[in-house]
Amino acid sequence: MTMFIDKLLPSAITMSDERQPLKLEKVGGRNTSWKAPLVNISTILKHRFLVRNLVRREIRGRYRNAMLGYTWTVIEPLLLASVYYFLFVMLAGNPDRMYPIWVLLGVIIWGCFGRSLSGSVSSLSRNAQTIHLVYFPRIIFPTTSMIGNMVISMMSCLVIIPIMIAYELPVTIHLILIPLSVLFSGFLGIGLGMIVAPLNCMQRDVEHLFRFIVRAGFFLSPVMWTYEMALERGMFGEMVLFNPMVVPLTMARHGIVGESIGIPWIGIIGSIGFGIIMWIFGSYVFSKYEAGAVKHL
Repeated sequence: MTMFIDKLLPSAITMSDERQPLKLEKVGGRNTSWKAPLVNISTILKHRFLVRNLVRREIRGRYRNAMLGYTWTVIEPLLLASVYYFLFVMLAGNPDRMYPIWVLLGVIIWGCFGRSLSGSVSSLSRNAQTIHLVYFPRIIFPTTSMIGNMVISMMSCLVIIPIMIAYELPVTIHLILIPLSVLFSGFLGIGLGMIVAPLNCMQRDVEHLFRFIVRAGFFLSPVMWTYEMALERGMFGEMVLFNPMVVPLTMARHGIVGESIGIPWIGIIGSIGFGIIMWIFGSYVFSKYEAGAVKHL
């Protein structure tokens, strides 16, 4: 009987293989080509349901157990702007009645960039437990961090409604520049963050270094000052256009007063081009090295 089963078993396996051929799917493959940006976009769209839920989780988690809840999205930039207004206006003196609004918008737009950059840098290390439990495309982690910060910044922009009423500012089509500046600043942050996110898995010093860069960049970018103030410095003032954050910050400020951007096209194209290049290069580096980097988590 045993000999009969041994002879029958190989033929049964062969018949089973012929009827239902075994298919193995590649899970977690790396895309190391320069098509990585397009593949990443396709992956995000394919998993948009997961992205939407992770964004919702991130936003809710940030304000969980807070009595004021989402109101902090407005209170926090107001408090920061009030402190900076006191330091730079009350002490130094500034006759411009619109200066408090410039500071407030600068805090909101720069905050979106800074949080998107820092969140992208630490996107893999912060989700180490999830990465070890289940696999899904890891490009989702920096993407959800960026989108979550964009949503929070959009909510913070609601503070401009009472400001426009108080300052009797007109409602014009140029207001669209404010949400566009939020989207642009978040996009600038994720591109640079994806480049160093794999490295941060191996050396957490990277995360701390970029926290310092964000804080230093706050004063080197037109947050407490404006593009027009820099132009008053002459030739050296025009060099601020090398800072890609000049464009989104100026967009928001001109949008609230109903004016066009007011920056030379070469500066706008340069800032947009920098963001696109960072996204392409960041997508390539992230897709190539993230699989090996997460082994160090």
